[in-house]
Amino acid sequence: MIAGILEFIIKLVFNCVSLLVLLRFLLQCVKVNFFHPMVQMLVRVTNPMVLPVRRITPVFSSWDWSCIIVVVIAGLIKYLLLMALDRVAMAPLIVLGMILIDILQDILTIYFYALIFVAICSWFRESPNARIILDILGRLTNPLMRLLKFNIRYRSIDFKPMVLLFAIMLVQSGLYVVKAFLINLNLGS
Repeated sequence: MIAGILEFIIKLVFNCVSLLVLLRFLLQCVKVNFFHPMVQMLVRVTNPMVLPVRRITPVFSSWDWSCIIVVVIAGLIKYLLLMALDRVAMAPLIVLGMILIDILQDILTIYFYALIFVAICSWFRESPNARIILDILGRLTNPLMRLLKFNIRYRSIDFKPMVLLFAIMLVQSGLYVVKAFLINLNLGS
């Protein structure tokens, strides 16, 4: 029972860290205004994890790859703690595969909820607070929305977000299958 509670806490803490740092990375990729108070709060929360890694990480392009390194390190620590808790050993390549799948799932989760928030906030366009949030989330979701070249509209309702949400859910289901395969592959060896 205590092992289950500890496992839940470990997964919760490290998944929150991963989601926050990946959100910071994605917002940097789409060049969101970092002077916005909500983005500043995200930067302040993630700086203690990202800044030490940024000092030793070389710059490859305009993207901040230190965020991805922090997420990989957090995933590695998470799986090491879970293996120690369950007294199970996993092959290093399987752990790396699980970490990469977790990163993809977290990115898809961020886009899933961003699309939902954009749809909800679009009902309240006249509100200044909704416009601020729509600007940030719109910048985040526009590259994904542009992937669909066609328009799916009925009167004033745009169904593109629903198609994207369905596609995200399908990809996430596939990633769960791959993750289960990796776990079974580890158990079989």
